[in-house]
Amino acid sequence: MSQGKGAFDTYEKCDFAEKMELEERERRKAPKGALSPERAIALLYVLLALTFVLFMALTIVNLRRVSAAWEALEQAQMRSENSHTTAWHNLSEVQRTLDKQLSGELKTIHGRLLNVSQEVGNVRWKMRRCEAECRNELSDRLRVLEERDTLELVLQQLAEVKQEQSQILCTKCPAGWQQFAKTCYFFSTTKQPWLAAKQSCNDFNAHLAVVDTEQENKFLANHIMKDRVFWLGLTDMDSESNWQWVNGRSLSLSYVFSLIGGFWNSGEPNNAGQQGEDCATIYSSGLWNDVLCSSAEAWICERSC
Repeated sequence: MSQGKGAFDTYEKCDFAEKMELEERERRKAPKGALSPERAIALLYVLLALTFVLFMALTIVNLRRVSAAWEALEQAQMRSENSHTTAWHNLSEVQRTLDKQLSGELKTIHGRLLNVSQEVGNVRWKMRRCEAECRNELSDRLRVLEERDTLELVLQQLAEVKQEQSQILCTKCPAGWQQFAKTCYFFSTTKQPWLAAKQSCNDFNAHLAVVDTEQENKFLANHIMKDRVFWLGLTDMDSESNWQWVNGRSLSLSYVFSLIGGFWNSGEPNNAGQQGEDCATIYSSGLWNDVLCSSAEAWICERSC
């Protein structure tokens, strides 16, 4: 028995020695710096604990921030409510003050209006009184004048009417002349330059036509045959662009120009050519044009009845 037990112990020792030798080989085969499973698990627990602690710390910090923000919001809301209350109170005070001022001003204005109304009433009463007195005085004066000068006034008015009729009904135009209102017009059948035409009118104790109204311009145009051109008594030969009538009046100061700026054709006067165009003509359309004064054209003379 002792021999068998010794052999068994020897076998166990050999087996233990082999296990130790195997573990030693495995330990040598393992890479340097590698952790054992026990250490890795321990390290993992440590990391989990640190993570939990860090998470709790962050949570506490965030909760404090949220709490602080909420308190700040509540304080801001309270300040806003207080400011609204103060503003409403101030507005109420301002409104009461304005109401008092307006009430006082309205009372003052009302008093002034009453005074003005009274003054207007007094003025109306005075005007009615004056009107009645003036009417009576005028009636008396008219009665005196009618009794004293009735016949003389009637005769004077009759003479004035006869004179006006003689002026309106012009019957003294020479043969070959056309009558318009209180003026006689001569339309030539020959042609000559502007200065010669002007002299021809002077020989008839007349002058080249001067247009004073739109109706007169239409009258002249109606007596001009189509494609005919006639001289007017209008020129700027003395001063360029300063158009003057032969009677000395400036076109810019005449009645026609003050109404519609004359009757110039589109683009006229343009003073075309090297010698310039300094004398005005009229077409059958009633429109005017500036042409060379030495051109030979028909002309229109004008003189009073």
